Amino acid sequence: MPGNAESGSPSATRRAAETRRPRRLGFHVSIAGGLPKAVGRAVERECSAFQVFCGNPRAWATRRRTPDEIAAFRRERRDADLSPLAVHACYLINPCASDRSVFDRSVTRLAHELSTAARIGAELYVLHPGSAGDRPPARGVRRAARAIARAAERAGRCPCLLLEDTASLRGLGGSFKRLGELVGELESAAPHLNVGLALDSCHAFAAGYDLRDRAEVDRLVEDADAAAGISRVRLIHANDSRDPCGSGRDRHWHIGRGTIGEKGLRNLLCHTALDELPVIMETPWESAEVDLENLNAVRRLIGEPR
Repeated sequence: MPGNAESGSPSATRRAAETRRPRRLGFHVSIAGGLPKAVGRAVERECSAFQVFCGNPRAWATRRRTPDEIAAFRRERRDADLSPLAVHACYLINPCASDRSVFDRSVTRLAHELSTAARIGAELYVLHPGSAGDRPPARGVRRAARAIARAAERAGRCPCLLLEDTASLRGLGGSFKRLGELVGELESAAPHLNVGLALDSCHAFAAGYDLRDRAEVDRLVEDADAAAGISRVRLIHANDSRDPCGSGRDRHWHIGRGTIGEKGLRNLLCHTALDELPVIMETPWESAEVDLENLNAVRRLIGEPR
């Protein structure tokens, strides 16, 4: 599903931006001090969309959010017109883990997070599909589908679950073919769960898609379309990379200052199959001022005014 010959050029970008509503842009922001604090941080960074964790991303322990905290968060988010809200999964969750303890903990934590994401009003929940280690990938796909289906059943109401591409080819997210297989398994195992994809620019670059070449962005889109249907892509994580193309290393960097660069990020963000999707940045935390520099860099790349 390739874009047209000038889909990533600055002039074409400006013309396209003038004919549609402003794109939803934002950051992953901290929930330190409680969920409502995240809204203030998003507003400070001039976000129109945002992403959060709903608990500690590096620990198994969970915390139940009080009705008052959730009500305040939902009210402040509505008043700030921040949409969509994405919740990113805890890093420890590995739905295709071979270790039984990790598998069971992953199901429990995933169920808790899906339920919490629904309670706070999130439209999207972003999940790294995990790694099966040295086990066959097909087994990992089946195991991940089983874990996600169990968690969704326990959670009840769920936001749209987005499977994210990953930098390492060892994990299921390093291959759109495997992601597509997992989507297919989930259609049978969890038919009431809405499943989509999230594309991360740094991850795609690290997995071997050289975004600096428009033909490579076409290939990325074609692979995602063949695997699961391009309409399932609901979100872009826009991050530059500290490492070269094909490195397999997931190290995010500031917009236009890494090895992807402005040209590569423009090619991705302005591809005709992706140019209306919301964009979340997960650039390294330095300060709100640096975040605004990143936001304005993306605005410039997509041809929107500051």
